[in-house]
Amino acid sequence: MRMRSLRTTLVLLLCLAPAAAVAPQAQSAGTLRLYIARHGETDWNVAHRLQGWTDRPLDDTGKRQAADLAASLKSVHLDAIYSSTLSRARDTAQTVAGAGMTVKTLPGLRERNYGKFQGGPDTDPEYLKRVNAWDDSMDGGESLNQLLARARDSLDMIRREHPSGNVLIVGHRITNQMILRALLDLTPEQAVKIEQGNDEVYLVEIDPGAPPRLWKLVRERNLGDL
Repeated sequence: MRMRSLRTTLVLLLCLAPAAAVAPQAQSAGTLRLYIARHGETDWNVAHRLQGWTDRPLDDTGKRQAADLAASLKSVHLDAIYSSTLSRARDTAQTVAGAGMTVKTLPGLRERNYGKFQGGPDTDPEYLKRVNAWDDSMDGGESLNQLLARARDSLDMIRREHPSGNVLIVGHRITNQMILRALLDLTPEQAVKIEQGNDEVYLVEIDPGAPPRLWKLVRERNLGDL
């Protein structure tokens, strides 16, 4: 992901061990810190099938990734945890929450509905031709503009409920692109270039009257991002 061209400051957080890592400025009073994670891996991720609203469970790797996310955030006091209603995101979030917190599920955080392409390969030539057309509803699914609108509505609700503090959002690859576009004022072209792995988490820090700051947790397998 080539994020250095974004109109925000990108700092890469290096965390090779599962211990928690928090950005240096993260303890400022009045700061909202949004931890934006993608759900753990599923069998359809491995098979490169378009899941969309299809409710596939985490596979064994996905369960380990959810546990790694929980370990990485262990020392972060989370004020709230939100997730998509789909089980792959909900179960990832619940792994972080443990027995002490309630995960709030929001339909607006679900993955994009891929319409007629749902369940098919992500290498389908017609799908690849149409996927980044912002008004294309994919024959019975939803367009990126529609997805952006519902993701923005969910984000606005979360920010009203939590104007400051630490909040974890567990979503999906394309939904998280839309969340980051809304938070960082990205162009459509920038948003669709974001490639978030199943084990990657971003931190967006928001201070009143200041541009948001974007951080990325870098694990050993993606040291090439540095």
